[in-house]
Amino acid sequence: MIIFQGNELIEEYVELDSPVTLRELIAKIGLPRESIGFAICKSNFIAFDDLVDVDDEVRIFPPLGGG
Repeated sequence: MIIFQGNELIEEYVELDSPVTLRELIAKIGLPRESIGFAICKSNFIAFDDLVDVDDEVRIFPPLGGG
């Protein structure tokens, strides 16, 4: 899993025995829901109820702002 936070890039390995939802995955690592803007897996945006397979790489980005 790759997490983008501010100016930091954090790589975190999470071992899974079976597919889990993105919601379950972020709960496993203790990442607050409000710190997530969107997630990408296999070059596609994924929702909190989408499944993440044991070998998938997930990239998590913070909420984006602009004006």
